[in-house]
Amino acid sequence: MDILKLRDWYRTPMGHMVRRALQSYLNDFWPDLMGKRILVLGYGVPYIHLWMKEANIFCAMLPAMGVMPWPEDKPNRSCLVWESDLPFEDCYFDGILIAHGLEFTENDVQTLKECRRVLKTEGRILSIVPNRAGGWCRREISPFSRGKPYSSGQMSKVLRQSDFMITQSTFALFTPPSSKRWIQRHSASFEKAGQRWWGPLGGVMITEAKKDIHGGSVVRVSEPHNRSMLPQQTAGATMNGQ
Repeated sequence: MDILKLRDWYRTPMGHMVRRALQSYLNDFWPDLMGKRILVLGYGVPYIHLWMKEANIFCAMLPAMGVMPWPEDKPNRSCLVWESDLPFEDCYFDGILIAHGLEFTENDVQTLKECRRVLKTEGRILSIVPNRAGGWCRREISPFSRGKPYSSGQMSKVLRQSDFMITQSTFALFTPPSSKRWIQRHSASFEKAGQRWWGPLGGVMITEAKKDIHGGSVVRVSEPHNRSMLPQQTAGATMNGQ
């Protein structure tokens, strides 16, 4: 997915509608970002204009998409990164937003583990991914039809494998994927109805997670190649020789 095509799509009426719809969910998840340091991985530029007044934001864009300067009217704060090797210090960010990112990575678990490394212990990660059960991943009318969609079970699994714990999640984008203006004008009504009656059929999943500080991976310790040379056995053989 080319990043310039993403930028141009968000400038269309449909792109504006999607931004408005998802922005309200993001504001509910993170209502106060005053003084926080936030990393935006992938292409989340359309969703962070309000955050710029409160937070210190960095944008990291992926090789699969390319990179563009951001913001347009201020010193650049975006860079091209390998998602498996982020150029940031350990425990550097208070929050990470992944948008148009996770579904395009070669290894989502490795990407999330790298995000875990640069996230503070008390930090939060917020991801937006296409919902496999929703209609937006099935119609090639938006960027949500590209990349790998996720089911709720798949999202939970990949977060657990990356040593994250889900704190809250929701389905969003219940407006039908259509370019018809009357549908887009009633987006707010579709969102309200969807939250009440159509839950798992939302076009995207928004998931917040935190570090599982009690989690970890089992590492096998290799045994000595020649067991006969262990100190205990060597000592025993010497005593028997005496």
